[in-house]
Amino acid sequence: MLRRMPVLLLVTVSAIQSSSAGEVRMETMDGWSIVVAGDATASERYAAEEFQSLFRQLTGVALPIVGEVPARSKNIFIGPGAAAAAGPSGFDADGMGEESLRIRVLGENIVIAGGRPRGTLYGVYEFFERYCGVRFLTADQTHFPAVSQAPPLGETDFSYTPPFSFRWSYYKENSDRPEFAARMRINTVTQDEKLGGTTRQTLIGHSYARWITTEKYGAAHPEYFAFIDGERKCTLPTPSTEPCVTNPEVIDIITQGVLADLEANPDLENIAVSQNDNDAYCRCPECEAINQREGTPMGANLALVNAVAERIENRHPDVKIGTLAYWYTRKAPKTIVPRKNVQIQLCSIECCELHPIDDPGCPKNREFCEDMRAWKTICDNVWVWNYNTNFSYYDLPFPNLSVIGPNLRFFRDNHARGVFMQANGNGNTGEFCDLRNYVLSRSLWDPSLDSNALVEEFCRLHYQEAAPVLLEYIQFIRDNAEQRQCHPNCGAAPVELGLTPEVAFKAMALFDQALAAAGSDAVRARVEKASIPAYRTLILVNGFPWRVENGMCKRDWPEPYRGLVPKYIALCRQYSMTMVSEQLSAQEYFDRLMKMESMPALRIENGTWRLTVLPEQNGKLVEMFHKPTGRYLLPAIIRDNILQGALDEVGQMGLATNAFTVFEGKADGDSIRLHRSLDDGSTVERVIRLQDEVIAFESHIFHRGPAPKLLQFRVRPEFDAFTGSTESDVVSVYIKAEEWEKINRDWTGNSGPDKDRMLGARGGGFAYFNHEVKAGVRIDYPSDCVKSPQLWWRPQYQQVNLELFSQEQEVAPGQALSMAYRFRFLAEPPTGKE
Repeated sequence: MLRRMPVLLLVTVSAIQSSSAGEVRMETMDGWSIVVAGDATASERYAAEEFQSLFRQLTGVALPIVGEVPARSKNIFIGPGAAAAAGPSGFDADGMGEESLRIRVLGENIVIAGGRPRGTLYGVYEFFERYCGVRFLTADQTHFPAVSQAPPLGETDFSYTPPFSFRWSYYKENSDRPEFAARMRINTVTQDEKLGGTTRQTLIGHSYARWITTEKYGAAHPEYFAFIDGERKCTLPTPSTEPCVTNPEVIDIITQGVLADLEANPDLENIAVSQNDNDAYCRCPECEAINQREGTPMGANLALVNAVAERIENRHPDVKIGTLAYWYTRKAPKTIVPRKNVQIQLCSIECCELHPIDDPGCPKNREFCEDMRAWKTICDNVWVWNYNTNFSYYDLPFPNLSVIGPNLRFFRDNHARGVFMQANGNGNTGEFCDLRNYVLSRSLWDPSLDSNALVEEFCRLHYQEAAPVLLEYIQFIRDNAEQRQCHPNCGAAPVELGLTPEVAFKAMALFDQALAAAGSDAVRARVEKASIPAYRTLILVNGFPWRVENGMCKRDWPEPYRGLVPKYIALCRQYSMTMVSEQLSAQEYFDRLMKMESMPALRIENGTWRLTVLPEQNGKLVEMFHKPTGRYLLPAIIRDNILQGALDEVGQMGLATNAFTVFEGKADGDSIRLHRSLDDGSTVERVIRLQDEVIAFESHIFHRGPAPKLLQFRVRPEFDAFTGSTESDVVSVYIKAEEWEKINRDWTGNSGPDKDRMLGARGGGFAYFNHEVKAGVRIDYPSDCVKSPQLWWRPQYQQVNLELFSQEQEVAPGQALSMAYRFRFLAEPPTGKE
């Protein structure tokens, strides 16, 4: 039986069970030989080279690599060759798993061998970490302790099999530097045989769009696609819709696609049959009947997966059919169980990142634990897709370092076979990316390790004299989030992380102390790289006001901070930052930041309202100030982030927009006019008018392209709720049907029990009202031009979004899609039919 021994997190060499007889000191091993068999694999030969190189760097002694045993003693056998197995210290490695390893020290011989293809190579790295105190910190820094600190090697026999057969710390350093990934025992990034290649298991992801596309089947077979709100979603772009998973022809098409993929890739051990990345799953009577019976939309989805798996099994009995348990499919069905050749990839995207997943006191995590335990009881092949960074802000402080170990132990204890730790995999220089990769990789290999001890170990070796201050900073960020009772997920905004101006200023002060403590240029550079999130925090959260003057809107930076944005950009470039979020490149963000240093602004006002629009920021209405009450209904201009708490219009279909889409604009009396030309000659026209107490909006897309085009507007106002209360009796949202009705009871995010009433209302009115401050906004619109309203209630932002989606309309060349709506202030909640 394989025997596991605890790794002691010491910079010096770990203690070894030993006897006084036959002990060997590292510095006296001159004259020893590294023996590798002639029939060794590429990774076993590379393992011998790595042993030679690491030993030389540790001791200064260059040991020869030989193919024949030169003597009965003073041999270091690398790999499961016959010579290594024959002697008294040898063992038979046949039958060991692909990554199982064994290290044996007996007399004056050492044997390091394991299963193929990676066991021996990983055994060498385990030897140097466990018995020599070596630490692989980054691709460019390996820590070697003074050899005089190493206790002698005594008799020992250590075996290990990693609990996770699939391990991926998703940092770009691993894919860019595969030799380092191998040292960290990440088995998912390279096919290089000398590094042991990758596991033949693949990550399960979104896959239905590979085989069922609206472009191919939408027109002829609308029945292949999800039925939602009375219609088949067969015209949306493929990634935005889902197939009807009970349609027999859909099952046939997916099965044939999977078979073709397996024929083209015969070495695969698993393949994805899984939902696309949206929640537009089918609600047709057949799908809904299964889902209602099973208590989850996973019911009909798993029924399809099982049907495909049954057909695949006949031709590929050893291949697993993998599917995501993700979002709306995370919950296990009541009665349908996965077939024996089905793999479940369980995703934790909704979970809190601050608290361990099995923390019973964390409301966000309890349901995930229940779901994982439920899957464990019905499936013996569960994998986990876990999220370990802030995908909206790669370079903001993120207080989750201490939960990495507890989370991985929970996955291990609940029989997860593989873990994908998704992080900043498409960019360089995210928040503490070097530290995080170290903690993630080592914990994936051995989940029993203590995350906090790993953090401290890395900081003391990497940041050296500055480590105490950086450890104080890490603890401060976490303690602050705890004290503010935060439960951030993997896309948390600054407010959800507990970041305030006070936190930002203290973070900058701590990094100033750390830089002052740095004792070398190398350490100073490491601290500078780590300080980037402090700069980003202060840019986003600072409390400094915006002002509009001479047609320009600017941040009113105090003197000590006027160079903050250029300094941040310079540091990011110096340390090769490439992405600031999962979707936004660093260069694009830098361009946006510089534009925001001074932005053209249009302002109009009357006795009731003052409005400010930023034409080069997608024409955002960033100020909607009600003069009689002194309230900002759209408060962006008084917030740190002037792009939040605003109104903008986006192209939901057929019109590309982002927060920095440029309009030409003009303020003229009581109106603002915005104009934008598109590449195909089409134009977007918007008009905002003050009409006494009413604000009137008109928007038009004049289509001048060569062919008909499906178009849709989305109006997105982010109103100030004036409170963080989650009580619908404090902040009420109303929809107008025959009469005004309150619809936000028990509402979370964009959903609640009265959502269908909201979607079905056709009275042409949408409103919110704060009963404590007696303020709100009413939106009136022609009911025939709005397809549906949508409520996003975000108490953590003190924000209520009353969104409007125009009708989806196929617009011929020379025609237009138009939309109109009006805002008015509410001093009382809307009632009756008015």
